[in-house]
Amino acid sequence: MIVSLFDRLFSVMIRLELCGGYQLKMSIRKLLNLGVSMILITSSMAQAAAVKIDPEDFSAWLVELQTEAASRGFSESTLAALSNIEPDPRVLGFDRKQPEFVQTFEQYLGKRVTSYRIDKGREYYQANKAMLERIAADYGVDAQYLVAFWGLESNFGTYQGKYSIVRSLATLAYDPRRSTFFRKELFKALQILDEGHISAEQFVGGWAGAMGQNQFMPSSFLNYAQDYDGDGRKNIWQSNEDVWASIANYLSKNRWNQGLTWGTKVLLPN
Repeated sequence: MIVSLFDRLFSVMIRLELCGGYQLKMSIRKLLNLGVSMILITSSMAQAAAVKIDPEDFSAWLVELQTEAASRGFSESTLAALSNIEPDPRVLGFDRKQPEFVQTFEQYLGKRVTSYRIDKGREYYQANKAMLERIAADYGVDAQYLVAFWGLESNFGTYQGKYSIVRSLATLAYDPRRSTFFRKELFKALQILDEGHISAEQFVGGWAGAMGQNQFMPSSFLNYAQDYDGDGRKNIWQSNEDVWASIANYLSKNRWNQGLTWGTKVLLPN
């Protein structure tokens, strides 16, 4: 019987508040904290308030950024992605109103783990069982978790986000709140363009820079994305084989223990 992450993981998470405690697997902690998670693209964020940005100050900052990008040796076509960028105040509004900080556990869970997703996950597993199990075997992970990851991050690839990756990351890199982190992610995004994995016109995703069907941040893409179909591109936007293999590689590299559930109930001493 196929047991999806929605049954194995979230049913246990619901019990987490009722039981004595759990010893969590590090791989699932990282899975739930992945920078490219579903929280970056959910419709609830449409209510986030925009944040005002000084256009002149941003323009001066952008010139300095373009100078550094040029010094890193990016091609002219890649550097062109930084031309005429305007900040996106919606992105800063979303950054200050993330669901994980304003919703209870029950609210967050109820909006994301639905009967529809559980049913669709089982359907996709059955329809792609041979390929999923082949990829899972190659990376030493469990096939059902590939579908669960895929379903939570982009609703099985049906929604990958609509925000310009470069514009969003530039906006967040300009904002002093987490500028160091997002500046690094921006340069990694430029590297992805420079390597030819996707065109600048198609380079869209979640508001915070998460992209593809598995919603990887640029750093995660460079560390874990796979060209499983062998076409020379790590295409997490359109190739299901690359998407599932990239998820599998992510789990494997973060010490996934094949055959184990995400956590185990334990009795704590006094």
